[in-house]
Amino acid sequence: MGKATAESNKMTIRVYWEHAKKYKKQLLTIYPTMVVAQVVEDFIQPVLISGIITNIAQGNTDELQLSVVWPILVVIAFTEIFGHLLWNRFIIPLFWRTQEMIQRDLAMTVFKHLQTMSYRFYSDRFAGSLVNQANKFVGSFERLTDALTWNVFKLIVAALATFVILMPRIPAVAIAILVIALIYIPLVWQFRKGQLPYNRKWATAESRRTGQLADTISNILAVKSFSNSTFEQKLMQDRVDDVFGSSMDTMRFTMNHELPIGFVQRSINVITIVISILLAINGNVEVGTIYLALTFTMTIMRKLWDLNNTFRQFNRVFGDASDMAMILAISPEVDDHKDTKDFKAVTGAIGFSGVTFWYPERTESESLFTDFNLNIKSGEKIGLVGPSGGGKTSITKLLLRFMDVQKGQILIDGHNISEISQDDLRRAISYVPQEPLLFHRSIRENIAYGKDSATENDIIEAAKKAHALEFINDLPDGMETLVGERGVKLSGGQKQRIAIARSMLKDAPIVVLDEATSALDSESEVAIQDALKELMKSKTAIVIAHRLSTIQNMDRIIVLDNGEIVEEGTHSQLLKNKKGTYAKLWSHQSGGFLQDD
Repeated sequence: MGKATAESNKMTIRVYWEHAKKYKKQLLTIYPTMVVAQVVEDFIQPVLISGIITNIAQGNTDELQLSVVWPILVVIAFTEIFGHLLWNRFIIPLFWRTQEMIQRDLAMTVFKHLQTMSYRFYSDRFAGSLVNQANKFVGSFERLTDALTWNVFKLIVAALATFVILMPRIPAVAIAILVIALIYIPLVWQFRKGQLPYNRKWATAESRRTGQLADTISNILAVKSFSNSTFEQKLMQDRVDDVFGSSMDTMRFTMNHELPIGFVQRSINVITIVISILLAINGNVEVGTIYLALTFTMTIMRKLWDLNNTFRQFNRVFGDASDMAMILAISPEVDDHKDTKDFKAVTGAIGFSGVTFWYPERTESESLFTDFNLNIKSGEKIGLVGPSGGGKTSITKLLLRFMDVQKGQILIDGHNISEISQDDLRRAISYVPQEPLLFHRSIRENIAYGKDSATENDIIEAAKKAHALEFINDLPDGMETLVGERGVKLSGGQKQRIAIARSMLKDAPIVVLDEATSALDSESEVAIQDALKELMKSKTAIVIAHRLSTIQNMDRIIVLDNGEIVEEGTHSQLLKNKKGTYAKLWSHQSGGFLQDD
């Protein structure tokens, strides 16, 4: 077992146990009661029946009188009824409920942890794979606890009860069963440990297959518009072939080790039969005792076979859980300070002071910003322009703490944003990106997402100001229209208006528009300019735009190139410098849109 595999297994067990031990009261009720139920159901009856068989074989007519046998039969019937009721009316419902409560907690732990992950974390992973890994991690808990409870725990109880009952009666069989079990269990465990890397590879292949499927489906328009169905089928074929290959590798490893394991297991039955017959021939044991030995041996054999399958299940469980277990071990790249201060932005003044930043995969010598300074007054509207890669979007991501600076500080109303909670920080900012962030929910729910306490009038007013109400009212279901995944059922302009309406409803003191009008046609852009002016009224605003016509009325325009401010001023001031970067960008416009070099 590799170091990474061992670490992921330890992490899985630790997380599962941390969640399970919250329900100690239920667990301390379930397992002792299971012992009682198993002993009553599986061992009292054979012991009673063995006595009857012995008396029959020996012809003890006095012991076979109805008056003697009747109470025994009543006890046997009682054990059947009592065991059935105990399992089905108490143990299984309580176990099921406890298991579901723990899985519920695990699901929320995974969900909350994924929410703490950084922007970069998600940019490196398929959403579909993460969903698959999360579901497998939670589902693996059920499979693991089922295997431990119904196979391992019941085997331990059966082995102890068998040893206690047979040792005084037929010690040779009791010792033989114990010795072979002690050989069998470590043998199977070592074999299954060797199988674990195969299961992990299999689970990883399945996650990649799911990610590929999700990636293709979510981009189906691109697939169809580029006539690339055959190409995507080839990619998917590679993924399903990987899953098949991993499955076959696992099967071959398993089959190669089943023979010696099966031999050891079946030897228990053979040894028990041989010993019992020899002892019976020599008159050393009663017939009823032989019945007990064979009955209990068959029970142990069956449970050892189940244990073999259980270890196989363990491998699949840990293989399935490993990816998410390792993700749970990842500390958030952007985390709140231990002593965060309560914060509520009032004026919305922003300051970048001595900021140095480089991406994690790069070095300090490759910094995007070095000792960068920028002050934005309360209520000031600034536009950020410049060639692609100049740092425009990075400024907004740093401001929102999607990434953290390595040196310097970013201030809002004089407060260092690294010392306030991310939630408090982002409540102060209305962020409208180029690609509208819509949920597969109703239009009403998407707009109301900006304010928990929004009334119906608030929602309608925001939609009206964003010039969204006019198309919403034309939809058959109006506000109840489901927008589809990422808003696929709406046009680009409609999606953006919904996003702007939501931002209006949020009413934060700082507004960040990252090319928020790039998806609009000319008619839509004209209609929504007034809405954007309304959105930015009395607020501090940062507007990134390739379409320079959208920022020419800003209080100040900042021109960025390679992480440095190369020019700043109003639109008219910047145009006066004919050789300046802004003037060159303006001259390259086509219909007011900046053409990237």
